[in-house]
Amino acid sequence: MKINWLWRCTSTIGFCLALTTPAWADQCSYVSKEQAINAIARLNLNDKIYFLCELCGEDVPESAQIKSLSMKTVDYEDYWQVEINGEGIDLAYVFADSGIESNFANLAMLADCPAEGVSSTLPSNRVAEPESARDYYERD
Repeated sequence: MKINWLWRCTSTIGFCLALTTPAWADQCSYVSKEQAINAIARLNLNDKIYFLCELCGEDVPESAQIKSLSMKTVDYEDYWQVEINGEGIDLAYVFADSGIESNFANLAMLADCPAEGVSSTLPSNRVAEPESARDYYERD
């Protein structure tokens, strides 16, 4: 009888904790207009950027060249989203040239969007060009 009660109590607490754990995905996908403007201001067409989702377990950043750049409303409250090459991005998992010695900084931090569990910069040994770099979300 005591084991059954203990099991129910533990299960309930575990379930409640699972519901209150923050979702790591899409930390800075929907942002304020000001944050979107700040992010866009740090990027230029033909810039090289890197995508890396450390919280997803990724170890190797993927490079991309910006061919198109925009921001749009997302029809949810007053949120906006930055688009690179026609696809919405999460600023927390994008690294852009900081302008200091080939240093790539986290775009969420540059845009003043609070992101957790991400590096502020990519170490220089992680930005080497992979053998088969592709354009992010390039469509045929």
